[in-house]
Amino acid sequence: MKTTLLLTCFSILPLCASAGLAERGGLTGEISVLGGIASTDSNLSTNANDTKTGSLNTEGSRESDAIFGPLGNAKFTFGEGLDKQIFVGTSREDIAIGIVALEVGYKQELKSGTQISVSYLPTLLAEDVWADPFLIGSPRTETEKTGNAYRLQLDRIAGSMWSLDMAYAQTEFDNEQSGSSLGLTAQQQQTLAREGDTFYSKLSYRQFLGKGLGVTPAFVYLKHDADGDAMSHQTFGGELTYFSFLGRNKIVLTGSFNYRDYDAVNPAFGIARNDNEYSAFLAYEYAHLFEIHPLSLISLAGYSHIDSNIAFYNESQYLLSLGITYRF
Repeated sequence: MKTTLLLTCFSILPLCASAGLAERGGLTGEISVLGGIASTDSNLSTNANDTKTGSLNTEGSRESDAIFGPLGNAKFTFGEGLDKQIFVGTSREDIAIGIVALEVGYKQELKSGTQISVSYLPTLLAEDVWADPFLIGSPRTETEKTGNAYRLQLDRIAGSMWSLDMAYAQTEFDNEQSGSSLGLTAQQQQTLAREGDTFYSKLSYRQFLGKGLGVTPAFVYLKHDADGDAMSHQTFGGELTYFSFLGRNKIVLTGSFNYRDYDAVNPAFGIARNDNEYSAFLAYEYAHLFEIHPLSLISLAGYSHIDSNIAFYNESQYLLSLGITYRF
């Protein structure tokens, strides 16, 4: 569950196959509004106290905040058989499993049944991060993390239930100072540089268990090539999503596990980092709220935890929220 998730809301996209890319041609979309509470326990979060006290290799303090935010997307579907689509916004399928990202792209359904999407994910609002997260006893200063990503998705490959999701992203930091307060050599400090390139892939298979019921297991691989070897890592993971669409009630429950292995010794702690990451995410929708057909009640609940061999990087987050969605 990403930090940006704590500012958003969602709507669930039915996972059943249908002819074409939409029920009707032309412009369709949705607007959602959601409020709730989010809590983060992380040394890397700028929501925490800007001054870290005590020993460096200790866990962060928990901070909780009320959240409120809008979200939406729009699609224009056209072509013979409604097989072409231009889209902008946040994917409902992504949000239903706890991922939030703005996309602008194009989607087409091929004669083989494969649905292919290409999209661009820009950074509209920079993420605030600590310039030097290892500073102790003095106020840490914030800097901005930005980047852009490019995504290729192949859904229902050759008419099957297999899907492949791939992405490439670049990450930049305005004022990288990691390790500048630790008295490291220039070479050691360079190993903590966080900028770099990320390659992501996910292979999934959708299995229906009955009318409106099913599961989607997935395998995830991620490679981050950072400027600093101690920040470079590989991630191997798995996801299992259960979905239930019965009557007005729609539920998507996703559990995931990731193992992250870093390439080199972190000079701030004298060992190479490795993480076990666990998360669970529940998305719920009640359709036709107040008997208004395009209006839905929506709710999100999520929890994630990182258990690292370096206590400084231990982290947990949770989210509870409620809102409404209007489709047009």
